[in-house]
Amino acid sequence: MMWKTPLKSEQIRSTQHLKSIHQIAPAKISIIGTPAVGKTTLTKLMRGQQISNRYSPTMGFNLGQTQFDGKNIRIWDFGGQKAYLKQHLSKYVHGSDIIFIVTDSTPKNVLTTRELLEHSRNLVEDSCEIVAIANKQDLPGHMSPKRVEDVLQIPTFPMVAIDAANREHILALIRTLMNHIQAIKKGE
Repeated sequence: MMWKTPLKSEQIRSTQHLKSIHQIAPAKISIIGTPAVGKTTLTKLMRGQQISNRYSPTMGFNLGQTQFDGKNIRIWDFGGQKAYLKQHLSKYVHGSDIIFIVTDSTPKNVLTTRELLEHSRNLVEDSCEIVAIANKQDLPGHMSPKRVEDVLQIPTFPMVAIDAANREHILALIRTLMNHIQAIKKGE
């Protein structure tokens, strides 16, 4: 059955209110990758938290929120074990504005990351920005960000997430990506 009565002014205000709530909803950043590539360290870097050199695998996912340029951002840090990715990624990556796919920049890991990237592309909307983080650029045997980008075929940025000095770099990247996404959503 279809309603044919026009919307009342309070219904119009309610609809406008819902739109304004959606516009101020926190942005969602998902961080994915295989085990031990530095996803949680990158998350801590983004949030300005203390970074430890002790490895502790993420079980399932960690959900955090932070303020960035006066806006709330939800950060989903997914555990990299195949069981967790299979169980959680398809359920919780939807609605992401940005996906950072993190690699440790070794040839073997970059190839594995390519498979995860293909899977992830099928789970999100076209408006979601997917960007690679070529982490651990300080370690011997790493691939250059350009080489990682050639393999993954997505924009790739170098990172050493254990270095707090790189916080400004990742925040600048988030700012650029969020501005791009907002322009797309506004139809610019």
